[in-house]
Amino acid sequence: MFHHFYDEKHIKGQGAISQDDLAQIIEHYQQNHHLLHAREWLEKAVQGSLSTNDVCLTFDDALLCQYEIALPVLESFDLSAFWFVYSSVITGGTENLEIYRKFRTVCFDNIDDFYESFFQTVASSKYQKTVEESLKDFSADEYLSQFPFYTNEDKRFRFVRDIALGVKAYNEIQNVMIREWKIDIPSFSSDLWMNKQQVFELHSKNHIVGLHSHTHPTALASLAAKGQRNEYETNYDTLNQLLNSASVTMSHPCNSYNNDTIEILNDLEIKIGFRSNMKEHPLTNLEFPREDHANIMERIAA
Repeated sequence: MFHHFYDEKHIKGQGAISQDDLAQIIEHYQQNHHLLHAREWLEKAVQGSLSTNDVCLTFDDALLCQYEIALPVLESFDLSAFWFVYSSVITGGTENLEIYRKFRTVCFDNIDDFYESFFQTVASSKYQKTVEESLKDFSADEYLSQFPFYTNEDKRFRFVRDIALGVKAYNEIQNVMIREWKIDIPSFSSDLWMNKQQVFELHSKNHIVGLHSHTHPTALASLAAKGQRNEYETNYDTLNQLLNSASVTMSHPCNSYNNDTIEILNDLEIKIGFRSNMKEHPLTNLEFPREDHANIMERIAA
């Protein structure tokens, strides 16, 4: 599972890797596993004939850095992959998730400086008491324990973002911080996402483009069933219209889903879905596990 890449144009944010890093991961899996083209992996998954050694490559979020940095590496290895697209950003919209990530990367010396500023802003806001009360139940050892690459501060931030604040209040806090920097959002976000033509090109080159919700909520499972259905039906219809082909694959944004999500995906006749971690539990065809590239890089370096 891959997200962010960096080079001279694209910033080296938290968790981003280079072309050389990606090539090293591919070579590692070619030597130690059976690395399949996306369509072959999909066919075997649908048939129930995957071996324990069969693996594939997946990219989430329709990021421009993936198209410009990772795609040439895949082409040099003659490989195809799954690309999971949240559709609001390829139809001319913007979403706060990536804007906020870029903000904390380019406007602060390091992630800890951002966290310090973020929690100072929370402390001076009307949400101070709410966050303080919520943090009484927070345990860094237990929260997001299936993602070992997160530091305790990473976990604390994500807990406050998704649990203590929620979408509306979190956006308020972040927007207060961004206004202080007088950032022009259209210009600031112009290098973040692929456009429709680039997504279509992936499809035309025999990569598999799948669902990832419409606006990428970080806690999609907290939405009522109606809200989840709107996210996925809009995503499905947008990609169907663009590609002239019905998507049959998806990945769960931030690993957030519940029984409502599964029912909606079944209604859309999605055949294969991916989780965002390797946590063991009873799996269905909509919950294939994925290994984050950060864990892979750590094992390769060991």
